[in-house]
Amino acid sequence: MSFYRKWRPQTFEDVVGQERVTRTLQNAIATGRIVHAYLFCGHRGSGKTTTARILAKCLNCVRGPTPTPDNTCPSCIAIGTGTSLDVIEIDAASNRGIDEIRDLREKVRLVPVEGRYKVYIIDEAHMLTTEAANALLKTLEEPPPHAVLVLVTTEPHRLPTTITSRTQRFDFKRIPQATIVGRLATIAAAESLAVDDDALHLIARSADGALRDAEGLLDQLNAFCRGRITKADVLTVLGVVDEDVAHGMAQAIIDGDAAACLVLAGKLLDEGRDVRQILRSLVDQFRDLLVVAVMRAPQGILETTDQRLQALRAQAGSVAPGMIAQYIRVLAAAEAEARAATQPRVILEMALLRASRPELDPSIESLAARVSALEQGAPAAPRPSGTPAVQPDTKAADAAVPHRPAAGPSEKPVRMAPRSVSPAAEGTEAVDAAPSPAPLGAGTPRGGTPQSPATPSDPLAPLTIDGLRDRWAAVMDDVKQRTRAVHAYLLESAPRDVVGNEVILGVRHPFHLERLEETKNRGIVAESLVRVLGGPFRLRFMLDESVDTDVPSSEGPAPGNAPSGAGLRDAHALVDEAVRRFGNPVQEIRRLE
Repeated sequence: MSFYRKWRPQTFEDVVGQERVTRTLQNAIATGRIVHAYLFCGHRGSGKTTTARILAKCLNCVRGPTPTPDNTCPSCIAIGTGTSLDVIEIDAASNRGIDEIRDLREKVRLVPVEGRYKVYIIDEAHMLTTEAANALLKTLEEPPPHAVLVLVTTEPHRLPTTITSRTQRFDFKRIPQATIVGRLATIAAAESLAVDDDALHLIARSADGALRDAEGLLDQLNAFCRGRITKADVLTVLGVVDEDVAHGMAQAIIDGDAAACLVLAGKLLDEGRDVRQILRSLVDQFRDLLVVAVMRAPQGILETTDQRLQALRAQAGSVAPGMIAQYIRVLAAAEAEARAATQPRVILEMALLRASRPELDPSIESLAARVSALEQGAPAAPRPSGTPAVQPDTKAADAAVPHRPAAGPSEKPVRMAPRSVSPAAEGTEAVDAAPSPAPLGAGTPRGGTPQSPATPSDPLAPLTIDGLRDRWAAVMDDVKQRTRAVHAYLLESAPRDVVGNEVILGVRHPFHLERLEETKNRGIVAESLVRVLGGPFRLRFMLDESVDTDVPSSEGPAPGNAPSGAGLRDAHALVDEAVRRFGNPVQEIRRLE
């Protein structure tokens, strides 16, 4: 007989991890408050069906109804062995139709054969069809006085409200890891098994809150090992990834060492580890790391040993929580994608590369995580030495982008207050621009001398409002090369102020302001600021109807065709009216000759 059957609890005191449920049932039986229908729901392997059988024993014991059955009378023995005529267990997964429920309705009227109550245990109750559930309603609402129905399910949300409202619900929680370890140690001692503590903790962690699964794994290891059960035996039989290996691979991802990630993944695959299991282990590692990073006392949420908790705290100090969340997103998405992939190894390796080298991930989430890491002063997955930087995937300009001019000795940053802001612009969040490679060339500011490009050894001078205005045409051209729609929204905008590393842009029309506030469009403008000005900068938009619409272009108007500011204002007013009426986003504004 397998361990989980041999060691099935026979009384409420033997049920571990569900003290709230067992105490409530014992008190109800002792005071005679027995209801006609119960709903036992919760995590798998947490004791729902076992508790239903113990409840049947308590009701039909010769000493009962009693909260402590003797397990020696014929009724208790018959229920324990599954031969009682008064306890009927129905598997709703295979008996889910209306005919089976009609048969139950006919037989439930019959009086018990031996005991006081006829107890119907309907397992996997959520599998009942809609017609079968409707047929069960009348029996649940007004059953015979000798009938007690117990519905058992792992998915109570799939049951109709008409069913759950007629039952008394008990939620079974996941069994804590420490409780599972204690139960396994008791079984091992009774079965004369020698098991290392590390092996017990690994079994309990793999069971994921299900005591039945843990007992089954211990039984499997007993058949595999002839002597002492060690942690290595558990890793071999279960195929899980060692916590130390997962910790090392996570550290390689944080350090940006893509080569080490691929080497560790190759070793695990050669050992027979499943791709999804590797990804799942990494997700669990970063999940624990995120809990430690955001909580001072994670013991109430994180179930692990003190030694591993110290290692997690040391590792959490080298990475920002935003980057940890991004790692989890990348790895969890890869784990879901690997289910149906024809080459899951490629999915694993690509996920490791995207996690360890964030510059290879063009998503907005990756950009936000890297900016968050820079704000907190933590390294955003540093690149290994000697590895060339990867340029962003954008359309390269024909001419080199000039660098903003450095501030002169007498030039000070302008810190004037921004103009009045419309209520539509209040409360907007500033978005950080992501770090990018240094500018490609040198520029010539208006009325000044050419400036040499900044080098890593020379610190950049503070950006001023005049410097921003000098470079604004280059910013507009950079945005236009990426998307003409955002460029059209910026045609009636202008720099208004520079406060520290925050760039404030005035936008004339509320419609354009709303479009520029969208996350995607805001990110495009922020990245262009970084490429042209060398950033990183924070970006904020404000509504300003006094913006001059005659925005210069770096290419300059053709001779004799320079439109006047009034002409542009009239043209833009017509375009805005057309957008208001037809709702089509502006793609390009072009002057017709």
